[in-house]
Amino acid sequence: MDLTGFWHFFEEFGAGFDLGYAIFHQEGDRVTGALVYTEYIELESPFVIKVDVLGEIMEDRLLLKGQSYEIIESVGEIHYCLDDRMVILDDPMWLEGHSVDDQDLEGRFILRRMFVEEN
Repeated sequence: MDLTGFWHFFEEFGAGFDLGYAIFHQEGDRVTGALVYTEYIELESPFVIKVDVLGEIMEDRLLLKGQSYEIIESVGEIHYCLDDRMVILDDPMWLEGHSVDDQDLEGRFILRRMFVEEN
């Protein structure tokens, strides 16, 4: 399964949710790219963030690790913890997984492919 392309991204976690998109490029078992999304946390102002990711495919799973981030828009200062994400690779159009950050906060997310290449 080639993960290269654009994906809608939605994640739920204990205090809120993220909504945005992902861009991936795959070469062999290596995946690079970025997640760009707005994070909505209870009782806080939302912010927009770009997280650069690096991943490795292992059998039917993809392990994505956050490498760096850039706060694109926010009302105040943001302290963000990078996530590790485990993705189940069983559908080329729809991916599900879970995440955990440096503070052991967990989330569940989906990725839905935006565009399908015509052969």
